[in-house]
Amino acid sequence: MTDDIRNLPYEELINLPTLGLDDTFPFRCKSCGKCCKHREDVLLTPYDVFRLARYLERTPEEIIKGYCEVYEGRESHMLIVRVKPLPPENSCPFLRNKKCAVHKAKPVLCRVYPLARFNSLTGSPRYYYGSEGPPCGHGKGSVTVRDWIADVASDESERAGMVWTIVMQRILPAVHEEKKVRTVDGYDEIINMLFKAFYLIYDIKQDFASQCQRNVEALCELLLSRFGIKTPTYEEIKEMMEKNI
Repeated sequence: MTDDIRNLPYEELINLPTLGLDDTFPFRCKSCGKCCKHREDVLLTPYDVFRLARYLERTPEEIIKGYCEVYEGRESHMLIVRVKPLPPENSCPFLRNKKCAVHKAKPVLCRVYPLARFNSLTGSPRYYYGSEGPPCGHGKGSVTVRDWIADVASDESERAGMVWTIVMQRILPAVHEEKKVRTVDGYDEIINMLFKAFYLIYDIKQDFASQCQRNVEALCELLLSRFGIKTPTYEEIKEMMEKNI
C-alpha cells in the first residue's frame, strides 16, 4: 500500500487523509529484515547521501561509489542514486544480522517505512499510512508518527526536504526543455554538472540545506553563462508554490 501511495498523481495524493506527528498507526517492527531484501527501489536524495557520509565519516562521493548505483531517470532525465542491493537476496549493503548498520542515518524512505512521506514547501511534510499496512507488522501494536520517525522529524530534515523540493521546481523544467534541443553529449555535460552540485560538493561538518542552496545558486549562474539556460530564482519558486498550497 505504501508503494501504491507513492505512485498516485499529486492531485489525488493531496486529498488523502494524513497523519500528524502525534497520531498513531497500527504497526510494530518485528526485526525480520524482510523490508531490506529483494528491493531495488531505495532511491537516495542528496540529503540521504549526506547523512550517510556524515555518520560513516566519509565523503558523499565515497558513499556513492561504495554502496550505490547511478543511472539516468527515464522520465526525469536526471542522474538518480539508488542503494545497490547485494546477491543472493538483493539485500541492502547495510543489513547486518537482520538489523540496519546505519540506523541513525538510514535513508529517509527507509526511516519512515511503512509510512510514506512527501515534503511540502511549508516545511511540514505529509505522512500517509495505507489502511492495510505491510504484512510484516501491521496490527501488532501501535506507535505515534513522532516516535517512529525520530530524527527525521528534526528541523534539519524538514529544511532539507523543503529546499530540495524548491530545487527540483527550479531546475527540472528548464533542463527538460533543454533536452529537446541539445545534442546527447551537450546534455550529458549538463546533467553531470547537476549531479556534482546536488550530491557531491558538501562539507559533512556543516549544514546540508544552506550548502545545497548555495550549490544550486552557483549552478544556476553556470547554466546561464555557459548554456544560456535561465532558471527562476529560489524566491520566485517559493512564492509560486505558496500560492498553490
